[in-house]
Amino acid sequence: MASFATPINHKVMISSTRTQYVAVDKEHLVDFLKPTLPTIYMGSDWYPENKPDIAEAIKTGVVANAEDHYVTYGYYEHRMPCAIKVEEEWYLTQYPDVKEAVQKGLFSSAHGHIYAVGFGEGRLSHANFSFCIGEPRGSPISW
Repeated sequence: MASFATPINHKVMISSTRTQYVAVDKEHLVDFLKPTLPTIYMGSDWYPENKPDIAEAIKTGVVANAEDHYVTYGYYEHRMPCAIKVEEEWYLTQYPDVKEAVQKGLFSSAHGHIYAVGFGEGRLSHANFSFCIGEPRGSPISW
């Protein structure tokens, strides 16, 4: 591995002069995440069954399978890789805007919200949510 200065000097990463943040070129971020993404629990049947465009991409050979789609595209498209548990009370307490939207009838429930838009917004479905990164594929997700 090169020194931290190497990617800075090659403009792959740009250090902020005002904060501790570092901007990273997207292609390098993708390369960095590539070994980690396959460790996220994946609903191999659920994922294409709930997203017709993914099923079509598999059928037409655009991607090899559900896992290939998720690692290559799905993660970056904010796709939910498997069915997840939603703790209604916790979710509505954590996200008062969602509670208000449910009360107004814009969503049927916290579950309806996270499946429609919440997951893509980066909301957590319950306290201590995790996709069990590091667990062997096929392990149930943590809840």
